[in-house]
Amino acid sequence: MAVEIEVFGQLLPGKPRKQTVKIRKPETARELAVIIGLNPDEIGLITVNGVQSSLEDAVEPGSRLCFFPYITGG
Repeated sequence: MAVEIEVFGQLLPGKPRKQTVKIRKPETARELAVIIGLNPDEIGLITVNGVQSSLEDAVEPGSRLCFFPYITGG
């Protein structure tokens, strides 16, 4: 099975915004971020299947994982 990963903003410049990572067992969002080349310190928001999550939450095979940068404004 695989996890569908979508990266928003400028977290992963020069790489595809949507990626698929094959996993056989649950992995943490942090582990999956590192696998695709993200720096976990730059991630502001994470969702797993549309639910806000943390870097340490398990991501099951077949899930959709989204990474968003920190949001700033003025």
